[in-house]
Amino acid sequence: MSSRPINLIVIHCAATPNGRRTTVEDVNAWHRERGFRRSPEFRARQNPSLDAIGYHFFIQINGAIATGRHLDEIGAHVQGYNQKSIGVCMAGTDKFSTAQWDTLRGNVRLLMEMYPEARVVGHRDLPKVAKSCPGFNVADWLRGDMEPLAGHEFEVNRA
Repeated sequence: MSSRPINLIVIHCAATPNGRRTTVEDVNAWHRERGFRRSPEFRARQNPSLDAIGYHFFIQINGAIATGRHLDEIGAHVQGYNQKSIGVCMAGTDKFSTAQWDTLRGNVRLLMEMYPEARVVGHRDLPKVAKSCPGFNVADWLRGDMEPLAGHEFEVNRA
């Protein structure tokens, strides 16, 4: 649970090629290039090697979830909404592995339990946001019991 009030859980995509292996360290480097920085206080509390990550969670194509910012730490993922939101990002653009969908569902359910007043939205659903992120309709996903949406899933080649 965060010590700050949370009213939004925002779903993002990394805007990387679908199926390409992307790590939280990759995202951290991109955010560093954009000028994002974490406070020394929060870096000392969680993930000191991630000096710039803007998201609180990152879901890789194999379904592994990595923590980014501490839940008490204000994110850097939705300008104008960071103060009271949690950011969850998935590798890819608009098609995600079954493992990613499973992890997203579990993570969002947990966050909804922690923050029962929070709305779950896509980055693109917020006013004055000109983005297609996360590449799927979050409201449809929620209405469908958080099952993968048709046309937005792929299988990871395990060869």
